[in-house]
Amino acid sequence: MSMKHEPLRYAHDQGHTDICFSENGSKFVTCGADGDIRIWSIDESEDPVNNCVGEWSLSIAQKGDKIYVSTDSNDVRILSLEDGERAGVLDRSTAPINHIAIDKSSQLIALASEAKLIKLVDLDNSEKEVNSFEGLMGPCLSVSLSSKSKLLAASSGDTKLRVWDYESKVMLHEDVCFPKVNSFSNAKVLCRMDFEPTEGKHLAYPEKDTVVILQVSDWSNKNILKCSQVDSQYSIVQYSPCGKYILAASEKGDFVIWNTSNGEVSNVSKHEASLSICGLMWNPLGNGQIVYTDVEGQLGTMEWSVKSTTTKTSDAVINTKKVTTGDENGVLFNDEPFDDDDEDNENAFSVSKLKEQYLGDLDLESKDSVAGSSRANTPRPRTPEIPLQPPFMSSSTPEHLDPRYMCWNEVGVIRCYGNNADEGATKSIEVEFHDSTFHNSMMMQNYQEYTMGTLSRAVLLVANSSQIHVVPLVASSKEWMLKMEDMEEIVLVTASENLVCFAMSNYIIRVASVYGTQRAVISIPGPVVSMSAFKNLLMVAFHTSSVRKGDQCVNIRLIKFEGTSIECKDISSAMGPESTLQWMGFSDVGTPSMMDSLGMLSMYPHNTNTWIPFCDTTKHRKSPGDGFFVTTIFESNQTVGGIFCKGTVYPGFTPRPTMCEVPIEPPFSESLNDKTKMEMNLFTWSMLQIPDIDKKFKENAIKTFALACKNNLDERALELMEILLNPQIITLALKYATKLDKRRLAEKLTELLSKVSEETEDAAEKEAEKSVILPAKPAYRKLSLNMSKRTPKNKPERHIDVAATPDMFEATQRTEISTPQAEITNSTFNGSVTDSMIEEMETKEQHANPFLKKLKNQNVAKNSNPLSLTDKFAGVTYGNDLKENKDKNTENYRNLEKTGKKAKLADRFKEAIESEGLDPETYLFSDDATSAIISPDLETEMSFDMTSLKTEIYPI
Repeated sequence: MSMKHEPLRYAHDQGHTDICFSENGSKFVTCGADGDIRIWSIDESEDPVNNCVGEWSLSIAQKGDKIYVSTDSNDVRILSLEDGERAGVLDRSTAPINHIAIDKSSQLIALASEAKLIKLVDLDNSEKEVNSFEGLMGPCLSVSLSSKSKLLAASSGDTKLRVWDYESKVMLHEDVCFPKVNSFSNAKVLCRMDFEPTEGKHLAYPEKDTVVILQVSDWSNKNILKCSQVDSQYSIVQYSPCGKYILAASEKGDFVIWNTSNGEVSNVSKHEASLSICGLMWNPLGNGQIVYTDVEGQLGTMEWSVKSTTTKTSDAVINTKKVTTGDENGVLFNDEPFDDDDEDNENAFSVSKLKEQYLGDLDLESKDSVAGSSRANTPRPRTPEIPLQPPFMSSSTPEHLDPRYMCWNEVGVIRCYGNNADEGATKSIEVEFHDSTFHNSMMMQNYQEYTMGTLSRAVLLVANSSQIHVVPLVASSKEWMLKMEDMEEIVLVTASENLVCFAMSNYIIRVASVYGTQRAVISIPGPVVSMSAFKNLLMVAFHTSSVRKGDQCVNIRLIKFEGTSIECKDISSAMGPESTLQWMGFSDVGTPSMMDSLGMLSMYPHNTNTWIPFCDTTKHRKSPGDGFFVTTIFESNQTVGGIFCKGTVYPGFTPRPTMCEVPIEPPFSESLNDKTKMEMNLFTWSMLQIPDIDKKFKENAIKTFALACKNNLDERALELMEILLNPQIITLALKYATKLDKRRLAEKLTELLSKVSEETEDAAEKEAEKSVILPAKPAYRKLSLNMSKRTPKNKPERHIDVAATPDMFEATQRTEISTPQAEITNSTFNGSVTDSMIEEMETKEQHANPFLKKLKNQNVAKNSNPLSLTDKFAGVTYGNDLKENKDKNTENYRNLEKTGKKAKLADRFKEAIESEGLDPETYLFSDDATSAIISPDLETEMSFDMTSLKTEIYPI
């Protein structure tokens, strides 16, 4: 396994030079800093074909009978392979194209641009449709493509290696492994990587003085190749055509070949001038021939042969005569060993090779006939459409996994062991609750091969395609099953505290109660995608039409089951472009929520009637290939519960996944700014149902106001107060503005505060007018005491004030007269207070039990004289009532003093009572401070007009 170097030849002027082989291995093409392209033959006796494409060119590639070269005009020219003549322009860019990569097994070509952009062009498409891949933070240095694994890899000057799925444009992997550089011209290493050519399962890339082989299935390192004789950085890495060897070239002219199976170094050689290598390629014939170019514009050739894996150069030259531009006979690097025993013995000869050399291919005629029959005129098949998203269970893993999670939510976890495809495996279902005090763990044998399951605080529900099995958690012995008709198939199930729902393949959803009562059957206008339930609510996602431009047309319907009635509402969906629905459910307070495959979680607050994005889970992952498995949403705690999955979107079984929480933060711009964080909090607290947040909301609002004031943004500060319209917050802001001596802002805040206060008063008055007070129950009472007993003798003017109602006052002077209770018609009187007082009065008038000795001696004579000096029961004692009224009034005063208007009303009412010569402590005020009830012994009510402060006394 020796490496033979041919003498260097002049190819181009000093500078970056690139090289590539033709598909049939008979020619190679170079481009360089002089703007010329040269087409060389492997036969050194032939002169190269020369053509000028511009002032300079950076990269070149060959496919079919065309050559693609990037020029100084920021475009990719198409040239003819035979004579190098121009055949058109493939694509144009705003910056130079640094590298061109072509997939050998397809018609895709990738372009790495200096403008932080990657373009993918399909040559089979007549319109040459271009797909762009963005997100790079530096110039793209190189790119590699594999149609076997549908992957696109790129290295950029921001030190990162990125890998996309080029069909879905989803970034699968990102890693820091290259030196940082601001432009391609300043790069010391080109960071050229390569996919394994046979199956595309591995990606090799240079990292300092090592070569890393990456496993694309889980993005783990399969092997790290290193050579002890090389201490410089590798610049280019390339697989051999058979995929069994890797060649790497360094910035100091080192060439190292490794065996990929065992990682051993097969050969090491060096450039004769130790110059940096900028172009390198194996001969696709697999004959061990390698061509390269250096930064001085020189062209070199190496030949490396391995027994039983490659052929001699002479054989390769002979075979090139029968090689076509297709891939019929030219591929010699397959996994089958070559039969070249006759080459090992120089005295041996092969009759078949002699006939082939002098008589040509004897089977050519038969091959042409077969080829002709296979090239029948058939229409080109259409590009397959993107299929509809199949139904899935939220917070569950796919059925093909074993073991798998049937459900993982806020209640517990359902694990399923044993795949249905394996008939001999033992199948079981394990249920584990997060709170062991709520319910013990459960274990059941899966004889019915249940594939779907869900868990709520009321039931455990498992199902297969033909029946459901429900276990109520309160009474597990009351489990029940329900079988479907022969033509029906269950596709989804869900359960809540009150509902058990299962969707059928015929777009029908059946609803039952926890204990087996079938409540309803509803129809959905499309294939069901997912379902979720919360108390009496059911949320269903379904397709409304076929895929449009890559977007899934999914609608969400919210259905409420209240008794025997059904209400429904379409709330659409909030899926991103070309994404699929990944999770759907309710928060802990019942807010509908969903997350798409782009990682954006959205919620539907009932008071907004729209979807609002509240959490971008991709911002919290460590690698682009990681996923976040949502289990529940704790809206009351402002967090999202779930599991971070490394390199996948589903959690594993061992080790046990760790639950974590991600904060609910709407994706505002400049989210790391303190101002933005406060704005995010104000928005979130206004939209979601988060308890005990009033104090934090006011503090956050004042901080945002203060920040605007300190930055001399008075208009923004005033605008914030106009948005919030909270009298308390405006009052605090007014004090702060006054403290900062911002007079103009203080004046505007004062005007705003008065306007808000007026609106609040008007709203309160309208509510008071609308309030309906139920009349008190009529009851016959005895007036046992003159009202004047409570009037001080030095206040004779009281009789003048109440002269407007002489009849009622005279009625109060009489005794032993039974009168019906008058109806309370004052609309401002508090109905709840009236009812409570009536109940209190009725309780006080209940007669004592005559059979109790203790109470016998305490009975008061019915006809006792209140003015008697000898009767111990004479007079009226209402000290307890005074104390009780005093305590209640104190509490009412505290409540009334919380708001400005009610506090003023209470003070004015108190002054009015005192002006009448009455004791305020003998009155029980109503909540709205517009009426008062005197102590129940007096059994009278007083109300007054706040304008004239006139009082009237009515008997109750």
